[in-house]
Amino acid sequence: MKTTHNTLTYLSLALSIALVGTSCTRGNDPDLIIPPSNGSTLTLNGGSGESAAENSVFVDLSADEQTAIKRTSWNLGFYSGSEFRVILNSTSGASAIAVAKTDINAVSASDINIDDLAIPLGQPGAFENIDDVTGDISKTVIAEIAASEDENRVYVINPKGGSHSDVLSEESLYKARILRSGNDYTLQYAQLGASSFETITIKKDADYNFKYISFANGPATVEPPKADWDIQWTWSLYFGGIGTAAYPYGFSDLVFINHLAGVTSAEVIFDEDGSSTGKPTYADFSASDISGITFNNSRNTIGSTWRGTSPPNAVGAFTDRYYVIKDAAGNVYKLRFNEMGAGGDGGQRGYPELEYQLVK
Repeated sequence: MKTTHNTLTYLSLALSIALVGTSCTRGNDPDLIIPPSNGSTLTLNGGSGESAAENSVFVDLSADEQTAIKRTSWNLGFYSGSEFRVILNSTSGASAIAVAKTDINAVSASDINIDDLAIPLGQPGAFENIDDVTGDISKTVIAEIAASEDENRVYVINPKGGSHSDVLSEESLYKARILRSGNDYTLQYAQLGASSFETITIKKDADYNFKYISFANGPATVEPPKADWDIQWTWSLYFGGIGTAAYPYGFSDLVFINHLAGVTSAEVIFDEDGSSTGKPTYADFSASDISGITFNNSRNTIGSTWRGTSPPNAVGAFTDRYYVIKDAAGNVYKLRFNEMGAGGDGGQRGYPELEYQLVK
């Protein structure tokens, strides 16, 4: 997400660099501002797994870049904002429950009912052991990390039991306790049956929304810097139904916006024959139409609304809608999905195609 820069200034900067014999890159010179992309067409690298594609894909519209990471490559994300919040990996189907103990070595399988970690997919109202599926950072299963150590309990974590085919077992569970360390975090963690634990400090980094940890491998690289992505395409725990009938479900093809970094978006549904909605088509949408858009900062503004997977609705990428996305730098793009990989849209499941164009 880069800001625009007039041509004269850009050329002057390049000349100055040449004269002093130095080099500038995106990472080491904050004065070098790269103009945003005018748009492109991307096929996202979801990887193997088809409807349960193995990767989450982060897209930076203004740079025409995508970053694919294995969904199961991390377990906990530590918020770098002012609050002390820790998220579970909903893209691997994680759940957690609190134990009424603060000594991690004192926690064992006898302290829990393993069935409490199961995620009852399809059961209305059963969201208690998973993070808020809309990404509300104030509604994490793990309570905000308190300044007083005595208030921070041990949690038992099921890393991926929300996947439709996984079976819970004691051997697959972990226990974790998280403390504050100044403005950073201290994580204590171990497998549930262990009598000792590992300790690691996770430093907040203002350039990122979260810093990530894998129980198996330690620090993990997941999201790009928060200024360098706009949308995420992924499989994740989400919801079906509406209102009191809503239920947790493992959804494929979800699209989330980078709401924590200031990205906003809106959906535009139009009649393909232009007869009644009064909304411009994707091709016709221009800068003059932006004033009629109400941008939303909800993470799931796009969600699963861009495609259908079962009759009687259309199957594949919907052709009667597109999305208007404003990045944190103020660049406005229109974006539509051409292929999902289902029905007659010609794509390959797990490798959706999208196109976008800079509007302003």
